[in-house]
Order: sequence, then structure tokens, then C-alpha cells
Amino acid sequence: MRCAITGAAGHVGSAIARCFQRHAWEVLAFGRRGLEKARHVPYELGANPQELPWGEVDALVHCAYDFRPTDWATIRKVNVGGSIELLRAARERGVGHLVFISSLSSFPGCRSFYGKAKLEIETAALEMGCAVVRPGLVWSQEPGSILGALERSVRSRWVPLIGDGSYPQYLVFDEDLTELVVALCQENAPRIPRAISAAHPQKHSLRNILEGFARRQNRRPVFVPVPWPLIYVGLKTLETLHLPAPFRSDSLIGIVFQNPAPQFDLPEIPGMTFRPYVA
Repeated sequence: MRCAITGAAGHVGSAIARCFQRHAWEVLAFGRRGLEKARHVPYELGANPQELPWGEVDALVHCAYDFRPTDWATIRKVNVGGSIELLRAARERGVGHLVFISSLSSFPGCRSFYGKAKLEIETAALEMGCAVVRPGLVWSQEPGSILGALERSVRSRWVPLIGDGSYPQYLVFDEDLTELVVALCQENAPRIPRAISAAHPQKHSLRNILEGFARRQNRRPVFVPVPWPLIYVGLKTLETLHLPAPFRSDSLIGIVFQNPAPQFDLPEIPGMTFRPYVA
């Protein structure tokens, strides 16, 4: 069995690829960068998906998202339009199982561009019969992406805290997420006509997560509460000047305005559980 994965070189995509390989699947990495032990097929969102080797693909897991565009019109053209074209091409060429990796930041009323783009793709994906997975913050033995940035932040003596640090987050262990994705690509996988919230239902505040990272590093940083609008302005300024930033301003909006009531029940796949986050 062969699975094509877009964004396979990213933190989540590479974890999914490794899980498929453990289950004896061959992995094709569709993307700008290749992946160890996977066949690399050059591709980026917006390119013609009809030219991809669909005849060799049994399942597609779409993880890729282009973070370079910052205005909504370009985000919608590249990420929304490109994703829908990719999924449609796979469906038309007879790929048996399609899984779109969305985010818990995607929900009706979400405010981040990232969440809005994912939500629009979700709607089209579900209409095509794709499985849609909304992971929470992904934690692993080696944190990456946003959690990686948060872990690095506690290495400083003074750590800016977004507001009072009480913004609730839901987390998912990478191995649980990847096993879910593999299960959705099996021959007897159920068709689930709604987005699946993939995370443990226990809430964790940002401050709790940061304090856990500090304990593991034997550090005692001083947390300095900063109103989130000030942090947002600072991040936007760095982005405008094309200077390095700890994370994107749009990610901050997703953290502050998280889904207030995600549904975590998953009766369609018995035995599928998400282990609690260990700080």
C-alpha cells in the first residue's frame, strides 16, 4: 500500500509518515522538501495536481499549508484553492482514501486566517467524502512547531506571558494522532461525515504548559504578563520588517481565540483514545 503525504517534511507530516512506514506502507512525500526513506515527488500548493503520480497512490494525507502568504486573498488562492484542487484531483483519479489535516483553530466563528482557511477547505473536503481531522496542539518527546517555540521561550530569565496565561489549549500526543490517520486509511475505515477533533479533552493553560517546560529544564523564569494585543503588534512589526519572530501573529490569534467547545467523542472508531498531556 502506498500513501502520499503533502507536507511530509513538517513536524506533523513527518510523524504521520513514520507511522505509515511502521505499518508497512510505502510513503510518497509530495512537497518542496523530501523525507528520509520516502520517495520525494516535487510539489507545492498551487501547482497542477493532475501531474502527480496518482496511479501509484492508495491514500492521500494532506498536511501541507503554505505559511508564506500573509494577506487573506493570497492565503485563499494558494491554500484554499490549491488544497481543494489537490483533493479533487486525487478523488477524480480514484485514490481510495483521502484525509485532510485541519486544526482545532478551525471552527465556525474562528478569527485567525489559518483557521478560516482550514474551515473552508474542510467544507469542500467533506463534500468530496474525505476524512477531516482537527488536531490540537501536538506534543511529543521532542516538541516542534508552536510547542517547540514555547519550550525555547522558557530558556530566558524573563518570559513574556500572553495575558494572564489562562487561555485554554487542548493537546494530542503525536503517536495517537498518527494512529488515527492510519486507521482512517484502512480498507474498512468508516466514513465520518464531520470534522474529527483529535485531542485529549483536558484543558491546559498556556502558563501550565510553560511551567512544565521550565521544570523539565530546571529553570525558574519570571513570567511577565503582557496584553495579547501588544504582543500581536510586536509580531506584526517583525513580520512587516521581515525579521525573525518566535511565532506568527496569526498563530497568536489562534491561541487566544480557541474553539470554546470542541466535541471529542469518536464512537465510529472503537478503542481510539487520546492520552492526556504530561507536562
